[in-house]
Amino acid sequence: MHEYYSKKSHKLKRTMNGLLKPIAEELERACEKKYDIVFSEIWDHYEKNMLDNFPYIGGDAVSGTSNLTGAYCFVSMGEVLKRYGVQMEEIGHLMVLAYERRFNAMPGIIKTIVHKSYTNVKSLNKKFQKKDTQNAANAAKYPGSFETKTMLPPESGYDFSYHNLVCPLSDFAKAHGYEEYMPYLCNLDYVMFGVFGVPLFREHTCFIDGDYCDFKLKIDAKPMEYWPPVFKQGKGYK
Repeated sequence: MHEYYSKKSHKLKRTMNGLLKPIAEELERACEKKYDIVFSEIWDHYEKNMLDNFPYIGGDAVSGTSNLTGAYCFVSMGEVLKRYGVQMEEIGHLMVLAYERRFNAMPGIIKTIVHKSYTNVKSLNKKFQKKDTQNAANAAKYPGSFETKTMLPPESGYDFSYHNLVCPLSDFAKAHGYEEYMPYLCNLDYVMFGVFGVPLFREHTCFIDGDYCDFKLKIDAKPMEYWPPVFKQGKGYK
């Protein structure tokens, strides 16, 4: 285990509880055990299978670290739920419920601020170009960390677009046998953007296509429904 994850384990455990507590009742029903017991099993799996193997991609200095550590809380949840006979589709649905409830619990003023920040194209381009530079510098030190590219001008038909060129979540899934979770983890982007009323569209992923993940916003469009998951809706989005 990298020293960073060892030192952060208590904080990561609290983060996991924050992600899973909103679906405590569903977890109890699925496992027929109290939430604290189920959570303990999930954390045990995470500590042994995730923290011991996570690559160091920059720690607190980069937002991508929390993307990696947070996403794989759901993978450990899924691996434990499988022991109780829960199928992948229901595991994916529980991921959606957890994310949806988490973001819906935010104060209305916060959701309004987030919505405005993602519909101000000029500000978005400036923010993400800065992120590109930071990610490139970080990737030079820690290969395999997130790398991004803001598309200027944006892709045809969209108001804003950027690409993830390297995705540690996808790389980790392929290296450790968690491939079936990736489409459902990608679907969580639609949950987050959808709750904030931001219309996201994606046609490429590093996991499926091997080239990049595209995040494209069409400001005046209606956000896509995120359940059933976008990749199962037959509209060409992932």
